Amino acid sequence: MVSQHGNQKVLPQSFPLSAEIVSPTDYAEDVITKSSEYLQSGDEEVWLVYPENCWIIIVTKNSRLIFSSGETVSTQKVLLGFSISVDDLLN
Repeated sequence: MVSQHGNQKVLPQSFPLSAEIVSPTDYAEDVITKSSEYLQSGDEEVWLVYPENCWIIIVTKNSRLIFSSGETVSTQKVLLGFSISVDDLLN
């Protein structure tokens, strides 16, 4: 991709749904910036997965939702009807 599009921060297209596994050493600002870049490049929905905290944050252009252990997370824009418990996803 870099050879085709150069060193652009935002690629011209992206997947409709992306997931980012966040490690304890990731900086919050970097993760937020990356999710914004995904949305700018065409993603409709970004899942930020925090396995250490058992959190899933879903980011779309118009909303941010947080799900935690004991809750069920559901897609918001892509694959409508898909849902899974946070615990099942992270275990």
